[in-house]
Amino acid sequence: MKFSLKLINNFINLNQIQFNEFEKNLTLSGLEIDNVEKIKIDQDTIIDLNITANRQEISSSFSLAREASTILNIPIQILPIKLNYSNSIEKNFHKLNKNNYTHIAYIRIVTLKKIVTKTTPDWLLNQLSIHNIKESETLYNIQKYIKMKWGQTFYITNKKEIDENKDITKYSNLAELFHTQKIQPIIKNTDNESTLLIFTTINKKNHNIVLSHESSEFYENVFIDSIKLINTFIGTTIGKYNEAYQKIVIKDNSIQIKKHNINKSLGYIKGNKLQFIKTHKINKILQQLQLTPNYLKKDKLFELIIPNYRIDDLTREIDIIEEIGRIYHFENFFNTIKANKLQGYKSKNFTKVQQIRNTLHKLGLHEVINCCISKNIEKNLHNPLIHNPITYEQKELRTNILENLIDNYKHNIKNLKNNIEIFEIGKVFEKNEKNNALYIERRHLGGLIHNNNYTKKSWSNQSGNITLFHLKNIIETFLETINSKAILKEILTINKKTDIHCAEHLFKENKTIEIHNPNNTQKIGIMGECNNKFINKSNNKSEKVYIFEIDLSQLIETTKLKSHLTYTSKKYSNYPSVTRDISIKLKKYVNIETVKKMIANDTDEFIESLEILNEYKNNDNTARYISLRITYRSQIKTLNTEDIKYIDTNLESKLQELQNA
Repeated sequence: MKFSLKLINNFINLNQIQFNEFEKNLTLSGLEIDNVEKIKIDQDTIIDLNITANRQEISSSFSLAREASTILNIPIQILPIKLNYSNSIEKNFHKLNKNNYTHIAYIRIVTLKKIVTKTTPDWLLNQLSIHNIKESETLYNIQKYIKMKWGQTFYITNKKEIDENKDITKYSNLAELFHTQKIQPIIKNTDNESTLLIFTTINKKNHNIVLSHESSEFYENVFIDSIKLINTFIGTTIGKYNEAYQKIVIKDNSIQIKKHNINKSLGYIKGNKLQFIKTHKINKILQQLQLTPNYLKKDKLFELIIPNYRIDDLTREIDIIEEIGRIYHFENFFNTIKANKLQGYKSKNFTKVQQIRNTLHKLGLHEVINCCISKNIEKNLHNPLIHNPITYEQKELRTNILENLIDNYKHNIKNLKNNIEIFEIGKVFEKNEKNNALYIERRHLGGLIHNNNYTKKSWSNQSGNITLFHLKNIIETFLETINSKAILKEILTINKKTDIHCAEHLFKENKTIEIHNPNNTQKIGIMGECNNKFINKSNNKSEKVYIFEIDLSQLIETTKLKSHLTYTSKKYSNYPSVTRDISIKLKKYVNIETVKKMIANDTDEFIESLEILNEYKNNDNTARYISLRITYRSQIKTLNTEDIKYIDTNLESKLQELQNA
């Protein structure tokens, strides 16, 4: 929609503002300018605005000036003239109590006698052409110009049309209040040849006037502007006008908005400190938006009254928040979310699983993820079946992880990838033995290693395959790294009774090692060489694949989180030490730890360290000799002759005590 900057300047003073700033502020407020055209003849600038569907009230120069006044915080220059309806006729159609009303519905009918049409001035036609309005008779041109300028205008009719009940409310929102039957008594003394101009409006109660730049507040301004133009450009006699009013009730469109929701939606404002937009600043912006704010400090919310020209687009709380951000300018708020460096609570299981995953990565294994729906190799009554499976190969929930890893191995071998070192952390399932309708879900850790170039005995030899002892070393390193107390048992012969959850049916006999929990001696996992019949390598006896599977929750039970230090720090002494090497004869079954505790007791403050150098036994193995090195040092002084004498005497008495033990 096109607007004349010259016409807008009649309402607000834009001379002190650069046009670039005016254009920028309109664009940032959601009124995008599509085109700007300068007319040298009229010394005017035409701006073409892209009006969105929710801002259809911006349809006149006055409405755009009102919007610019709000955005730029510039007052409107034209003051509304107060409507004086006291001399008009009161029509109480709704029979309201005289005090029970909020608004006045007012109608004014002006009579024009003996109209002589004159030529419409060029400046007025130019203004009409901006809006692509076709030229017609001068009176109708003035009518359209007033509508384009003020957003409201008058209706042109005559007594004959009124008597015929024609629709005369085209330019009025008072169709129900002042239809033709109610207008007839008002113009009863008017002749049929006269032209009638009908002006209507709705104004607030006299004592309840709060300026909100409603179009109705400028009713008298519109009337005076229209009469001046008619007087100037039309030859006619303007007779005395007839007027009437009636009292009506119109409820205010009110909205409540919480301060907390404004802060939550708009966020922090830019500055040295993180802070929300101040309450007094919000109140000032709401006043600038003509929303008549009332802040309730106790409830921390604003009560607002929405003007009639904004009732279509300001209907929700978020609409008001958007208006506040628009006026304050969105670029003044943080546009990025502040990173929260505080970490939430992490459970022991989560921390341990992450540590297990990272440790296996460092040991050279790659993580894979497989679907829990598969077809188990081992048929068992406890295999959980799926009703209406999609395919025959996906009819059960898996009971172990290793079968999926073996499928991964086959796929990699098929694609000529020979070195395969993978692991998976996933879920396995089984039916509950007590209730077949219930299922047990567990998390397992499974791994598979196949590497023909794993190790070399020397630089001159070829690379060799990984062996069971290499796998044992990998698992031991893994358990030690995650601080697990789990232990490995000797190679066992596979029993006929298998444990599905350890997938023992996949292992080669006499090539397995069990992993146990030392606290309850329960088996928590198994490792060993995979049976060749499951990897389709029966024709190649030298091909070796090693696998392992561990119950994850039971593995975590064997670990200990290092939440604190188990040792104390001590400052190094700056003074020299004294060393004594001694040999002690002990009986066959005397524990060396008992000897160390007896010598290095808490009362001897000078002993810094005690080391075992060697052990010797006699020929008949009835006694043994232990060589010890004891280091003495003081933290506060250099050891003198008396201190050394005390050390030697004390040490001699302890050795004598040990000899007699």
